[in-house]
Amino acid sequence: MDVTVSTPTRRDTGRESPPPWRGRWLLGFVALLLGAPAAAAPGLWVARDADTEITLFGTIHALPATEKWLDARIATRLDAADSLVLETVIPDDQGAFATLVSRIGMSDQLKPLAARLPAAQAKRLPAAAASLGLPLPMLDRMATWLAAISISEASTAKLGISAQDGVEPALTKRAKLHAKPIIGLETPEQQLNYLANLPAADQMAMLVATIDDLPDARTETDALMAAWRAGDIDRIAADFAAEAKASPLLTKTLLTDRNRRWADWIAGLMRRPGQVFVAVGAGHMGGPDGLVAMLRARGLKVEPVPDLKGSPAAPQ
Repeated sequence: MDVTVSTPTRRDTGRESPPPWRGRWLLGFVALLLGAPAAAAPGLWVARDADTEITLFGTIHALPATEKWLDARIATRLDAADSLVLETVIPDDQGAFATLVSRIGMSDQLKPLAARLPAAQAKRLPAAAASLGLPLPMLDRMATWLAAISISEASTAKLGISAQDGVEPALTKRAKLHAKPIIGLETPEQQLNYLANLPAADQMAMLVATIDDLPDARTETDALMAAWRAGDIDRIAADFAAEAKASPLLTKTLLTDRNRRWADWIAGLMRRPGQVFVAVGAGHMGGPDGLVAMLRARGLKVEPVPDLKGSPAAPQ
């Protein structure tokens, strides 16, 4: 999911699909436990026929400011495209978006967050919140899913990783520079409601996993970055599948069902001439329920775009 939730204490502008169950997945991907091959690049694919070309880019929604990922291979295809398609388009009016988040995800009628948590995580919550600069009274007003996302985002921000420096803002800036239409596969409200409508048990699983993962945030984030830089969607999908067994509903809601709808929409693009650049979280790309496989099942020939060795970085 590509919605970043803005809290009263921080300002964020974009985010990837918080996938289910593990707190680290709230970045939008599965973190890998093993290192990934170095001689590769972020995943990029192309599907084409006589008069249509669709580029698929597996993104990561939060990055360090120093990350240089926009090479000529990616920039050339984006610049040649007629339009850019993202998971969602975050409105420029951050005040309106914050109001939307507050309406869907905050209430004065909730139990304090510690009272909702199991004893072990409740005990760790005050110190964790203080270390991340998140006031407990603010967290107490958040729905459980929103608290999980806010803690996860604050944890990555502490590591110097921000959604403001993620892939989507850079793609958006470049597309606007060339006056390209920017299309969202979903609205921000739809994405927030995917989480808000989850059963309480699944929301709590997200929050518990987020708190439990805080001590390993650096290791898991480094593994995530390595996986994305390598474009190893098979490794990502395998790790995702192993952990997703713990919550089939979350997997269905946030991954499989969305991939199916997106695949139908993207396949429909092949009936119209033109070039389209589609950028969604890399966690959506691999495996039998990933976009690449689903598009191939719909008859599209989807081929990886090879890494251009020595390709210079494009201005971001």
